[in-house]
Amino acid sequence: MDIKSMLSIVLGAAVLLFLASLLLLTWLSRANTGVGSVREYETLRLPGKATRKQRTASLLQRMYTLSERLPLLCTYLHSIRRRLTALQPYDEWKLRLETIKIALIAWSVLAIAVIAVLWWIRDPLTLAMVLMGVWVLHGMVADVFVHRLENKLLRQLRHFMADIRHHYHRHGMVDEAVYEATDSAPYEMALHGQELHALLTDSRPEERLEAYYETAPNRFLKGLAGMSHLVKEYGDKQLPTGSLYLKALGKLTTELNLTLLRREKLSYLLQGLTAIALVPMLFTKPIEAWARHYFTALDDFYASTLGWVLKAGLLLIIFLSYVLLRQMQELDGRQRAPRGKPWEQRIYELAWVRRWMERFLSGIRPSARQHVLLKETNSPLRLEWFAVRRVAVCLLAFVLALGFFVALHAAGHHRILYAPAQTSTLFGRLSPEEAAQAQVESAEDRRILQRVSGTRDNPSVAVLRELRKDPQLAGDETQLRAAAQRILGKMDASRGNYLKWWEVMLALLAGWGGYFAPFGILLFQRQMRQMERKHEVDQLYAVIGMLAEMERMSVEHLLEWLERFALVFKEPIQTCLLHYEQGAEQALEQLKTDAPFLPFARLVEKLQLAVERIPIRQAFDDLESEYVFNQEQRKQEYEQLIDSKANWGRMIGFVPLMALIFGYLVLPLVYVSLSQMSVYYEQIQRIQ
Repeated sequence: MDIKSMLSIVLGAAVLLFLASLLLLTWLSRANTGVGSVREYETLRLPGKATRKQRTASLLQRMYTLSERLPLLCTYLHSIRRRLTALQPYDEWKLRLETIKIALIAWSVLAIAVIAVLWWIRDPLTLAMVLMGVWVLHGMVADVFVHRLENKLLRQLRHFMADIRHHYHRHGMVDEAVYEATDSAPYEMALHGQELHALLTDSRPEERLEAYYETAPNRFLKGLAGMSHLVKEYGDKQLPTGSLYLKALGKLTTELNLTLLRREKLSYLLQGLTAIALVPMLFTKPIEAWARHYFTALDDFYASTLGWVLKAGLLLIIFLSYVLLRQMQELDGRQRAPRGKPWEQRIYELAWVRRWMERFLSGIRPSARQHVLLKETNSPLRLEWFAVRRVAVCLLAFVLALGFFVALHAAGHHRILYAPAQTSTLFGRLSPEEAAQAQVESAEDRRILQRVSGTRDNPSVAVLRELRKDPQLAGDETQLRAAAQRILGKMDASRGNYLKWWEVMLALLAGWGGYFAPFGILLFQRQMRQMERKHEVDQLYAVIGMLAEMERMSVEHLLEWLERFALVFKEPIQTCLLHYEQGAEQALEQLKTDAPFLPFARLVEKLQLAVERIPIRQAFDDLESEYVFNQEQRKQEYEQLIDSKANWGRMIGFVPLMALIFGYLVLPLVYVSLSQMSVYYEQIQRIQ
């Protein structure tokens, strides 16, 4: 059995295995799991009582335990687990089950794609490009399942708050309403409901609440927990429009619905753009093969240095588009999973790196703009760690560019020795006889080049002497001169095939670009966040509308609530809270300076009025009177924001495809056509 048959069998088996696992995991995910599903699982696991579903779950649990013992698989599982911990932090069994399910699907996609790629592609650079795209695609599969769980929890939270409202009408007690809503909640939401009920009935609810703020997966659960605690501790208040607690639940549900609809619409508009940005990786080789088959001159072009540079440029465009699209998706209000020390911090903690970076930073004097930019993007990096990232990317870009040029010269030297003789034909291909003759001439040229390379004689004399040893060439002076000219041209090309000074300069330029690349990404993040500013201010007004009627609410406590809900303005609000005890007026004035956005500045000015002059409810008395107008305005602004982000995403996502068509096919064809036309023109001039 040959290698192709074996690979075909392996590919077919992998496809069948993937389809079977996908159907099985889909069935498991759709199965209903109630609050007591874990204990039910433990009970039904007894011999003779376990169902097929429980046996499958037991098998997946054993697979997780086995995978944790292997170093690489353990690291991969923990990377997925960190993202799921915030969603399901209270059930180890369920957490392991969801982690191994996502990992199995991702591994199946990766295995099938790798086998297919190895079957069709042999070119090293193209193979590296496609394998990188396959790895990114496999990561996208994991992202899809994690985001699905995030949206699933938000939908369950919406129904959970509706159940709390229903049971609160019956009992008028917050803890009882949460307890009964938890009984009928789906499994994932029931875990958070149990934790919420535990903190409401705890002897030290403030400490339990602060701990829950650290683990809650989204700000809506934080808001529900905080509002329920306030009503449980200080009692509800009857307003002209009804209960204060129910009014706050309504506002929180409205914000949740708007966020959920916005995320779903953005996901619908942006779905597939990352895959579209990676599609050119799969089509570079087919397009190149088609062009080489029908346009013979392009064969030499794609094998030349310029062709490799175009391919590397296309790879760079694809990589940048992918990074920007991922940044857009991460900035959509999703909470990042907690992690340990950043790699920049670990490198900076090395003694020699710290000493070198201190000298480097003292020499360049980083501007305050970088510090402000890190704050505006909520980056966890300090200025020193960010400098480590910039220097690391700079060195990596320089080394990759320099290595690329060295590899190009090595490939060029091999091409000079082993490539068949060039032809002036633009369309079509050589006949089999002509191709065989070209290969024979290339082998003869290589033999002569190896013989005359070590001699000290005149190169033309040495080449003619070697060629005259061939009786066929010795009898035809025209063929002899043509062969000598061809070999001397190859010799000159081989001598000129070395690392040039301008290539070193280009490598330095690539390092310079790598040094500024992290800064550019931060600028892009800030641009995306600035599009979210008005949307976040509207959410902060909604939070204030929930809390303004509370009797014991102060401006400082209100700022703490705003800090929990904020993303864009989180850093300035945290700074304001740190300086609040030293002077409320000065801290709020500094808050306006740190976040110079007019709608947010007006919100801060109302907080300044509520510090000493008037109560909070009077400072924000226009929220209820203009509620309908504000909601309609927010809907219109939501549509504009979604359209703007969708346009950005489409523009970035289709740039690699346009670069593939025009930069990798059309422009080379035009370049080669113009070169051939100049050659034909010179030949016509000689005939005349």
